[in-house]
Amino acid sequence: MVRTRSIAVGQGDREQEEALVRDTVVGNSPAPHASEPVATALPLDTTVGHLIRRAQQMHTAIWSVEVGNDITSPQYAILSALSRKSGVDQQTAGRLASLDKSTTANIVERLERKDWIRRDRDAGDGRRNQLWLTPSAKAMLHDLTARVEAVQDRLLQPLGPNLRRSFRKLLGRVAYAGPVPTAGQDADEGIDVLPLSSAAGHLIRRAEQVHGMLWSRHVGTLLTPSQYALLCSLAWRPAIDQTAAGEMASLDKSSAADILARLRRRGWVLDTRDETDRRRKLLVLTDLARDTLAEVTPAVQAVQRDLVAPLSPAERDKVISLLRRVAYR
Repeated sequence: MVRTRSIAVGQGDREQEEALVRDTVVGNSPAPHASEPVATALPLDTTVGHLIRRAQQMHTAIWSVEVGNDITSPQYAILSALSRKSGVDQQTAGRLASLDKSTTANIVERLERKDWIRRDRDAGDGRRNQLWLTPSAKAMLHDLTARVEAVQDRLLQPLGPNLRRSFRKLLGRVAYAGPVPTAGQDADEGIDVLPLSSAAGHLIRRAEQVHGMLWSRHVGTLLTPSQYALLCSLAWRPAIDQTAAGEMASLDKSSAADILARLRRRGWVLDTRDETDRRRKLLVLTDLARDTLAEVTPAVQAVQRDLVAPLSPAERDKVISLLRRVAYR
């Protein structure tokens, strides 16, 4: 049985529920600063795909503090899947952990080197390997799961208990494009493990995968989500510097610099001097970039529409408000 931290439910939760109705910008969410709405660029702080990506970044940052670098979230997902359905093949383990074939193969190899997974030849099919947790993995999962629970707790810290349950329920339907599967059997031999379908971090990662598939379907290769976010940042706030643009698009300095270099080469972004500080460069969109935004934004809107299609309109508004609370704090 996974331990959960006891939190009192009271007035605070009701106040947070009421705040969801009136919030337009939550925490330090970057509100658009343009004098008029920009019809050809979506506001990032209400765009569910962007909020999911930023929440995933938040989860990764918290994971590095609480769990460290010895094991990654996808590696834990494989261990969790095997604790509930041991003796399955690599493809099934990857599917249960919401990982593609290549990533699963790499993770299984790493976990095998750590002596946390063993492979046995399937007696009924000599071409098939079965995966099992080793005694070493079972012994360390109790402590590891406690740290993974701490990650989930910190990730959802801006939400009260009732809102956390709502968040997991709504995001689960987005992540699984419909009903969330049950956790299945209890973990083998009393192993202390966190069920993936109820873990906020796992649901965020899976929802980001769904967003990526929808982006490929509707937008294609013309722009990546990160490139679109930077262009939107400059559409809403013209003539800001590279640091401000990266922060608004939720990108680290290195990623922002690399993406902006690509956008400059495509003739979409120009540098201009700051008249108040001649040493400082400001960024502006070209007419070509604005034309591109006008062309691609309807497709990006289709991505957001399909992403939250399993939810009712009221549920869509609520999950966006909850995501803002988690992503911006």
